[in-house]
Amino acid sequence: METVGGRNANPSSHRINRTSPTYLTDDVDSESWQNALNRAADLKSALATNELTSASAEALAHRWGTSVRTVWRYARAFRQEGSVRAVLQRRRGPVPGVGKLDSATETIIADSARTWWKATENATIAEIYPSIIRECTGRGLAHPSRATVARRLSVLRKEPANFSPRVAAKLRDRSRLVKASYTVERALAVVQVDHTIADVFIVDPSSRQCIGRPTLTIAVDVGTRCICGICLSLEAPSSLQLALCLENAISPKPGWVNSLGLDLEWPVYGLPDALHTDNGREFHSAAFRRGCDLNGIDTIYRPPATPRFGGHIERLIGTLMRRVRLLPGNTYSDFLKARPERAEQRATLTLSELGGFLVEDIHRYHRRNHRALGRAPLTAWEHHWGKEAAGPRLPKDLTRFRLDFLPLQRRVVGREGIELFGLKYSCEALAREVDLGRKRIVRYDPRNLSQVYLEQPNSAPVAIPLRDRGIPPLSLWELKAIKRSQSSPQRVDDPEVLRKSLEQLGEEGSGTSLLKRNRRTARRDAWRAVEMLTDASVTNTSLQATLTSKDVESLPWEVLE
Repeated sequence: METVGGRNANPSSHRINRTSPTYLTDDVDSESWQNALNRAADLKSALATNELTSASAEALAHRWGTSVRTVWRYARAFRQEGSVRAVLQRRRGPVPGVGKLDSATETIIADSARTWWKATENATIAEIYPSIIRECTGRGLAHPSRATVARRLSVLRKEPANFSPRVAAKLRDRSRLVKASYTVERALAVVQVDHTIADVFIVDPSSRQCIGRPTLTIAVDVGTRCICGICLSLEAPSSLQLALCLENAISPKPGWVNSLGLDLEWPVYGLPDALHTDNGREFHSAAFRRGCDLNGIDTIYRPPATPRFGGHIERLIGTLMRRVRLLPGNTYSDFLKARPERAEQRATLTLSELGGFLVEDIHRYHRRNHRALGRAPLTAWEHHWGKEAAGPRLPKDLTRFRLDFLPLQRRVVGREGIELFGLKYSCEALAREVDLGRKRIVRYDPRNLSQVYLEQPNSAPVAIPLRDRGIPPLSLWELKAIKRSQSSPQRVDDPEVLRKSLEQLGEEGSGTSLLKRNRRTARRDAWRAVEMLTDASVTNTSLQATLTSKDVESLPWEVLE
């Protein structure tokens, strides 16, 4: 077994450093990460009956190219961890089963194949192998056998990056899971996630001035049509919003719902088996894919520009937005098929009040009959889990789950600590982490850059605060605004400079619209909140000018097909 397949496999990486230890894989596109995913899948299948026999262990050892003892060690760790994290550790020295060609020869094979395939995808080993022999002879290297080159080409041929853009697009489509329609019978087997801009303007809770339209991120369980979680914020769709929505979706919600001032039940929670999404940047980010892999969640991407493949959540969003258009400050008239005049002036709801309205509507939706199911979504949910003694699965640590999905950067831990966005982070815990030759995964929360989180192989991430404790709390968007406003380069880690710049951002500058100034203040307040919907208690006073509680209860519901 000379080759190992994977995403963006790099033949030159088959040689392993024999002198230094290897750590938790940092790159979700690396071959070793994909290799770990395959081993985790094998263990999950082998342990499905809660036992691993000697024959099964020997078969896995043969398949992985490792010792039986290593299989038992991975199996023991997988029983405790239950995800790919259990098999990410690597031991010192070369990994059994890797290719034995030197890196120069591997590079020649890859470059020759890529050169031919960029020119014509019809090139075979008959055309490529002679060019490899000529290149190796010219460099004074022993050329590999034809059989060895054939095995390398079988791996390289699966990589879209080795072909022209047109062929690469076809290869990606072939490997993407595509279904025109599907039926999911189990709860949490597939959860669809998507974003939308709410069809209503909101106001600042203090000034009562319009601050624009918020973004709603929502997750729906396909099997029961239950809404698993939401996130409402003033920001464009991002990895952070996705992390907050997923945290809300998998967490039990009694405490969160009570914090909104609502006395109702939302008993939907638990880790999904798979997430079905569109092709937005945040869904293809390293933070999202790495978070899914670390928590044992599969990802399903629908084909580009085909909203029908995500029909469940698209229809649900349409249903919710039709309800939102009944509120003051709505931005679309179903009757006129256009935007109402002076919609901003009619806005009366704050972000929290809109969130409370949505949660109350979701509560009613869960208890209304669903035509496609023939029963209420909550009834379908309770019926499924009534037959499952174990109940929905939860991550061991909810905080760590959220950190697994936060945006990430790769940084070197130097003698002065970690530098991110021009700010320096350091503490005593970094003393044993200094490694000038290796980039590490660093997570950050854009709402508050007061600390970052350094990932660890076998434990929770380490929180690293700012080296200068005098720097005031600020968000990433505030830091970027400060950098843009500086007429001359200045140190962004100077506490006095940052403090004065933050004060200037709060002042009304000439040339800035009233909407932007109001939105800027509201965004700053929203970033300070731990969760987007808990910034204020929910009241219904803003709704009474247009709707009464009796009116809301009698409004018709058009549920999912």
